[in-house]
Amino acid sequence: MKLREWALLLESLKREGVALVHVSALRALTGLKEESLNVALWRLEREGLVRRVVRGWVCVSDCELWEIVKAAFPSAYVTLEWALHYHDVLDQAPPMVTLAWLGKPKIVRGRPYTFELHRICSRLYFGFDPQLRLAEPEKALLDTLHLRGYAPPDLNLDLLDKGKLRLYARQFPKRVRETLESVLLEP
Repeated sequence: MKLREWALLLESLKREGVALVHVSALRALTGLKEESLNVALWRLEREGLVRRVVRGWVCVSDCELWEIVKAAFPSAYVTLEWALHYHDVLDQAPPMVTLAWLGKPKIVRGRPYTFELHRICSRLYFGFDPQLRLAEPEKALLDTLHLRGYAPPDLNLDLLDKGKLRLYARQFPKRVRETLESVLLEP
């Protein structure tokens, strides 16, 4: 396919509201073999027409983090330090996007994000916005205590709903509830 044909295809995808597409869909749309498609995507990325974000997924227009998470990791939600920073509970931006999901733990390097996926049991799979796939700040703190075993320094605890925090904490193991109480009592 020539650059002009690619530009028309990408424009039609954008008109249909497609921001993120899997390479298998592009293979079906173009009829290209895997190797040829990889070369074409490399060239399109160099021209600034697409952006590969994680293995197998390509942004054909401006992609939000939420769109990438929903497509590439459908059972995951953004949590831990990244969600705490998003909600202004944590001032310092973390180096990678932290996700909780029902799958195996792993790290996925992409562009521009690196995703750190943590396994969470189904009993603790709650407390997030299903559209944005983003944990509420209270749930993000509890996930951090549960998965990391400690609270990050310099938390803006005034931004948290203490009642919701304690309500959500009932679902977590005793060690998390005890750590939470010590964090809330710190001066």
